[in-house]
Amino acid sequence: MRGSRLVRLGAAVAAGVLAIGPGGPAYAADTIDINPSHRNIPAADFGAPNCDPNFGGGPYPGRDVWVFVLPQPNQLGEFTSITITFNTPNGPVNLTIPDADDSGIAEDNGASKAWIITTAGWTISDASANITGEATEDPNGRRDTFNLTHTCPASSTPGPTNTPPTADVTTPAVVTPSGAPETGGGGGQETGNVALGAGAIVLAGAAGIGLIAVARRRRADG
Repeated sequence: MRGSRLVRLGAAVAAGVLAIGPGGPAYAADTIDINPSHRNIPAADFGAPNCDPNFGGGPYPGRDVWVFVLPQPNQLGEFTSITITFNTPNGPVNLTIPDADDSGIAEDNGASKAWIITTAGWTISDASANITGEATEDPNGRRDTFNLTHTCPASSTPGPTNTPPTADVTTPAVVTPSGAPETGGGGGQETGNVALGAGAIVLAGAAGIGLIAVARRRRADG
C-alpha cells in the first residue's frame, strides 16, 4: 500500500518536471495586441527614420522596414510570433513574423524586438503577438500591448537628370599624330611644308637660269 503511494507520487513529480521542461520555470503563454495608436500610419510618417542593420537594415528602394518592441520584459517575456494585417492597394495582406520572408525576432539590450520588410506604402490595420509572458489589465480593463518602435521608410530612386551629349558623326575627327619628326609624329606636317618650299625655290631658280641663257643666246645671234 505504502509502495503504491510512492509510485503515484513519483509519477506526479515526473509529470511536473516534464511540464516545466529542462529550461527552468515555465512562462505563461499569452497573446496581446499592438498599441492602437500605431495602426494606420505609413512608415514614412512614423517619427524619425531609424535604419538599424540589426533589425531589417535599409533604406531600400520601394521597401519599408517595420520594427516592433515588447515592453516590460520581466512580465511580458519575449515575442514568439507576430501576425500583422497590412492595408495594401490590393486589399488586406496577412504576414507572420518570423515565418514571412525578410522578417525576424531578436533581443536588443534585454528587450524582445521583431522586424519585417514590406512593399512601400502599406499600413498596419491590426496586429497581435504571441508572447512567453502574461499580460495584465489595468482597472479600466485595458490590457498590455506591444509597440511599433520605429520604421525605415523606402528610399527615393530619382531618374537620370542629364542626357549624355550625342556625338557628331557627320564631321570626321581630325587626329594630329604625336611624337618627334624623326618618328613620323607631330613634326611630319612641318617637315613636308619645308620640303615643298625648298622644291619650289629650286624650280624657280632653274627657270630663271634658263631664261638668262636664252636671252644671252639671242644677243649673240643678233
